[in-house]
Amino acid sequence: MLCKSILVTGANGLLGYDVVKRLVADGRQVVAVDRTISDVKALTDRAFDLEIGDAHRLHEIAFRYGVDAIVHCGGFSGPTVGRDNPSLMFKVNIGGTLDVAEVARQITIRSGRCRLLFCSSLTAYGNQAVDDITEDFPLLSRQCYPSSKIAGEAIVSSYAAEHNVDAISLRIAGVYGPRRRTSCVLRLMISNALAGRPTHLPYGNDFPRQWVYVDDVVDGILLALDVDRPSTRTFNISGGINPTIDEAASIIRELIPSAEITLEEGADPEDVTLGLLSIEAARRELGYKPAVSLRDGIARLLAAIKEQKA
Repeated sequence: MLCKSILVTGANGLLGYDVVKRLVADGRQVVAVDRTISDVKALTDRAFDLEIGDAHRLHEIAFRYGVDAIVHCGGFSGPTVGRDNPSLMFKVNIGGTLDVAEVARQITIRSGRCRLLFCSSLTAYGNQAVDDITEDFPLLSRQCYPSSKIAGEAIVSSYAAEHNVDAISLRIAGVYGPRRRTSCVLRLMISNALAGRPTHLPYGNDFPRQWVYVDDVVDGILLALDVDRPSTRTFNISGGINPTIDEAASIIRELIPSAEITLEEGADPEDVTLGLLSIEAARRELGYKPAVSLRDGIARLLAAIKEQKA
């Protein structure tokens, strides 16, 4: 099954931009929207400034270009973003997901089918320290951001069950890469080391974090975009690893011998304590296989930061 015209929301962000870039490189028709779209205009002339909540314009753009699939990357992108304004974060994340689900419903009515991919988060699982966390584990989050993702999943699954929308949710691990603008301990340690500054974190030793490089996530998104009749509709997408922050710090010290990094014991207060996600369903149904090791990903991030500073 090959989607012909794909609408990507959040197209100027960490995930959305690389999804657009890959789709364009593959010769696919892409329609890109975000509140600011300047970078994406270099990739496609079908790029539009669009605020989440402008449902009428979203519908008009989708129908103008005959969209038959939506990749919804838009919205607040992490637990630390919008923490001081949870009401706005809920309105954007839940309202935006409702808007794209309704567009998908209208397309389904007119054309018979619309694939909707919703980018959810591993934080929806809350604190569960056991390994082999499959998609049928309970969702235990009591924080605002992951709760908005749980609500988003409920919206898309309801539209699938009641209105025939061809919906899939991806529970994505901690994405890192050159375009990440939100808090990132990897970027912090690398940037400090390059600037000759020490890094001290009051947490991190033996604390696990399931990083996944952006290229691997984009692979998972594109595989889910085109999969034909999967037997399940929710997938974990991760790097298949659960390293500790001190393990990442050791890699950075190897790549930048002058790096001064000290970590204390304890959990990151901004993160969940979560065991290893199972990606078996994504392997089996989508053919997903993460290819970027943590060391390779950190090396790529280091090279990108150096280039940005040059």
